[in-house]
Amino acid sequence: MSEQANRLDELDQALLALDDPAMVLEELDGFIAGLLILPEPVPPGEWFAAAFGLGRRRRSVFASIDHANAVLDLVMAYHDEIARTLAQEPELYQPRFPVDPVNGDVIWELWIEGLAAAVNLRRERFNAYPQLGGDAAIASRSLSTAIDIALDDRRDRINPAALDPALPAGLREAVLTLYKYRQSGAPVPDRPPFAVRPNPFAAFGKIGRNDPCPCGSGKKYKRCCGAA
Repeated sequence: MSEQANRLDELDQALLALDDPAMVLEELDGFIAGLLILPEPVPPGEWFAAAFGLGRRRRSVFASIDHANAVLDLVMAYHDEIARTLAQEPELYQPRFPVDPVNGDVIWELWIEGLAAAVNLRRERFNAYPQLGGDAAIASRSLSTAIDIALDDRRDRINPAALDPALPAGLREAVLTLYKYRQSGAPVPDRPPFAVRPNPFAAFGKIGRNDPCPCGSGKKYKRCCGAA
């Protein structure tokens, strides 16, 4: 087994040994892809905490500081490997989608949940991509649609079965497109127009469980502040 494969197996086992809310490998793969296509970098300390559910009043998934640092080293090495592939050999980039051993279906939802978690770190900036028009706008919209489907936000309006066969390849192309755009140095608007930003006065009225959360996260209320 190659050194790279050994590191990947070590990371996989390290993640599986952790309790919720730590991400598993497929979810982390999507999360890292999301970080690499955001319009601005996210400090490692911030995204590492998001990936492993670290924060005040939360029990750590790590046994010690040394344990946390050991996992962080593995995660950073994986992050750097994905970034290197996207930058130097984009034709080799492949999102980590497991395949159902029974029916052969590609299982992409866990990966897109990880990407969604990264997008939520800079949701307003990511939502500005469609203003650019062209391929970047198309790519960001396709990822947003996949996020909605995976998180059940639009299953009442979209038939996921009709989209599933084309989704895996489309997700890969969307990541490649947005990564290329980000690395080009071309600007991304700071924020979407006021008309499409979350309503800051929404909290003054009754909030439905399926209404946008007034905190501005972009999630439904039941999946954000309403879940607390």
